[in-house]
Amino acid sequence: MSAALQAYENNSKTLAQGRVTEALAFSKAARLLDDARSRPEDRAALREALRFNRVVWTCVQADITQKKNALPRRLKASLMSLSLFVDKTMEQITIEPESSSLQALIDIDRDMAAGLIADQPAN
Repeated sequence: MSAALQAYENNSKTLAQGRVTEALAFSKAARLLDDARSRPEDRAALREALRFNRVVWTCVQADITQKKNALPRRLKASLMSLSLFVDKTMEQITIEPESSSLQALIDIDRDMAAGLIADQPAN
């Protein structure tokens, strides 16, 4: 195997592992939010779910603003818009927890996880 092909395969595996890790983070965020939604009396569960979700989305924001991020400009802009919507929704939930707002965050996180998994290269 040529050195170039080996480097490509190693890079591909690293990217795939990164996407899986990101998908797992979004899945965990959705699971925590869903659990908090099912127990509206448990404010600690809601705080923890929102905290974790904020960490995940802060990582997204940090990543897409890096110069080395190779995503297309339009995709980065869309992700930033979505992350700002998520931030705003989380702020609203801390003031007035609504099931519909929580469901919106759950759906977004699940969609992000599904998209990351669907984007996996075939082995």
